[in-house]
Formats: sequence, structure tokens, C-alpha cells
Amino acid sequence: MGHSVYTPPRQFLDAKIHAWQRMWEDLEIGYLDEDILVLLLEFFARPLTYPASSCSGRIVLLDSEYPWAKEETMVVFKSHKSISVEQLRDMIYKPCSVRLWLSVQGPIYHVHTATIDEAMVILDAAREAGFKHSGIMVMSYGDIILELRTGIRLNIPLKDGDTILVDQSKLDYIVNLSNKLLQEAKERNMRLLDALRKRRPEKLWEPAVHALDRLAQG
Repeated sequence: MGHSVYTPPRQFLDAKIHAWQRMWEDLEIGYLDEDILVLLLEFFARPLTYPASSCSGRIVLLDSEYPWAKEETMVVFKSHKSISVEQLRDMIYKPCSVRLWLSVQGPIYHVHTATIDEAMVILDAAREAGFKHSGIMVMSYGDIILELRTGIRLNIPLKDGDTILVDQSKLDYIVNLSNKLLQEAKERNMRLLDALRKRRPEKLWEPAVHALDRLAQG
């Protein structure tokens, strides 16, 4: 699917370059989820698009009154990969301040586009890939911010203060279910990559093309 010739505002291009540099810095320090690097590069390859923040999906343990609370919430464990029963058991026996929650969180991407037409292409790809809870967050001239989300989510209370709420015999089940949902999240990422590739514009952003070529060559 091609685009008519359009040059984004200078501010958009500057922001894209800044996001590009930040992505490589995050990768170097280990902050970036490496398993979605190719997907992020696919976003960058589109001249009218760039990703600003992302998470490939993760399993976290939260010390909080509720798992959705923003304030007074402490992340005590985080993994973008499968977890083991031993890891979960170790965390359950550590003290917590309020409640200990296991939370499986699906992938989320915040993506900037320069035009509404480009935004619609990205949203179409996202919904095809199973990112059903996606839409426009902010719309302004030359910069439209999208949020791409799946419905993947699981919250399980494990402890309330010092009281363990789950039977030890159920830890296997909880871990297996959590890992299964995380794997589904990773598969949605691959489906999104495929959906974007099917919708590549004729002209691509050269820095991202070169980076994709280097990755393909190993």
C-alpha cells in the first residue's frame, strides 16, 4: 500500500530521529525488549511513523492495594520471558507491604504517525493482528499518537500482608497459565509484524532498512 508524496513537519522528523537514537541507547543498556527489535524497526521503516514507547508483554509481581493502582505500587519482579514455579514460590515467601499480585500484561505500543491516513493503516494492521483495544490517543497537526493494545491481562492476588492466599499445590497451574498467556502475547507481536510488512509503503526510511538488513544477515 503506497502513500502520496508527503513531507512530515520538521518537528515530527526531529522527534523520530530522537526516538531512533533513544531506542539504540535503551538496547545497549538492556532496557529494551530485544525480542521486539525487528517489530520496532518495521515501524521506523515507515517514513510517516515511529514508535515512542513499547512493551512486548510481561509477567510482573506487584506490591500494591490493587494491580491497576498507579500510586504507591512497587514492582518487585518483572520478566519478559516465562517464569518458573521456583521463582514464584521465592517471591511469595518474601515480605510485602500491602498485597502481592501476579499480573500478566499484554503488549502495548505508543506509535506516532504524521497523517490520519497513516494512522488508519497502522490501526488496521493492529486490529488484524489481535490488538483489538487500539485507537487514537492524541490528534494534532502533523503528529497523531496511537495506542496499540491487546485484551491480554491476568491479575491474581497471591498475598495479603503476611497471609498467603494461594494453595502451594496451585502454583504449577498459575505459572503454566501465566506463561501460556505471555506466549500468546508474543505471538500477537509476530502477527503485528506480519500485518505491517503486508502494508509496507513503496518508499522506506533508509536507516531502518539498513538496520533490518544487518539483523537479517546476523
